[in-house]
Amino acid sequence: MADDPTGRGRSEPVAAGPAGRAEWAERFAHQGLACAELGSPLYARLLALLAEEVRAGTTTWDVVARRVDLRFGQAGPLRLVGAAHRLALAGDAPEWAALLPSCGGAPPDDDGALLVAWRALVDVHPEELAAGLDREVQTNEVGRAGGLALALAETGFEQCRLVELGCSGALNLRLDHFEIDLGGVVLGDAGSAVHLHPEIRGHLGGLRREGLALPRVTDRVGIDPHPVDAITDDGRLTLLCFVWPDQAERLARVEAAIAVARHEAAELLVAGGGAAGAGPDTAEVLTEVLERGGPAVVQHSIVWQYVPTEVRWSVTEVIEEAGRHANEESPLGWVRFEPDEWDRRRASVWLRTWPDGGDRLIAHADFHGRWLEPT
Repeated sequence: MADDPTGRGRSEPVAAGPAGRAEWAERFAHQGLACAELGSPLYARLLALLAEEVRAGTTTWDVVARRVDLRFGQAGPLRLVGAAHRLALAGDAPEWAALLPSCGGAPPDDDGALLVAWRALVDVHPEELAAGLDREVQTNEVGRAGGLALALAETGFEQCRLVELGCSGALNLRLDHFEIDLGGVVLGDAGSAVHLHPEIRGHLGGLRREGLALPRVTDRVGIDPHPVDAITDDGRLTLLCFVWPDQAERLARVEAAIAVARHEAAELLVAGGGAAGAGPDTAEVLTEVLERGGPAVVQHSIVWQYVPTEVRWSVTEVIEEAGRHANEESPLGWVRFEPDEWDRRRASVWLRTWPDGGDRLIAHADFHGRWLEPT
């Protein structure tokens, strides 16, 4: 979901109340540094400027202040610039669109000109931008499918129900219909319009090169507080607006994955629970899905930071309980593509399987899947 390495060792702050201007300014600055690391010069510049706007208490702060109770992990800065991108993509903010490559525009070289354009956008669309702060970051980055697919193949399952937590538009539930080239080992559908070829750092190590293949996916189930129907116009717009506008390759991948989704159905279930808000409890919904029986793999990517602590515990308990009942005929896998515990500038891909119960690190990865380093 998120596009933030949460780097430099930062963790969710514990505060007695809503964050103030100084804390929010730090959030914008932090996200700008993350965008720089992940290859978006435009957002690196813009978010640094917005950090100072917030610190100074300008009209940008007036917009943010309406949703000041958002937690750090809810990525408020990305929600705000995503709302602005949405206005541009929808044709409602042509002046802002003229500065975005995703809309055929070009950003100015001068930061002053960029800031003037932003301030004009805020003056015209304060209500839409404030409303955008209520919209969850919905990326479901397609590039992460390389790491997810490698772990899925490593289960050795012949078939499985694929279940995704924090599925957003459920694009990665269709990863078996992508062409994923991992250093000459091709997983998925060769010739797919979604072609992933991450840089492989090191080598495939102890992974099974020979015969490495994805299980046959018998069913696709996505669980999210606010799942996005990617094949609708509104869903497409939601997914595209959270892709950074100067990253043409990512935008093209999302468009191609949406086209795949139109032909491969997925069941989308609403579940939040706890402090997450919308829908029934996530743990209860996941329990029902896993009780359908048969081989299953639960996956998630850059989701855990969005999930309140009590919900994380209950979901973990559900998966482990299901694992205790797994057997050779109905095995269970759990794939986690989440920030690395020791180096927050990268993600780690972990795989746990039952009935053997083994948990192992499959790879380290770039947050957008640009590179993959199998372990």
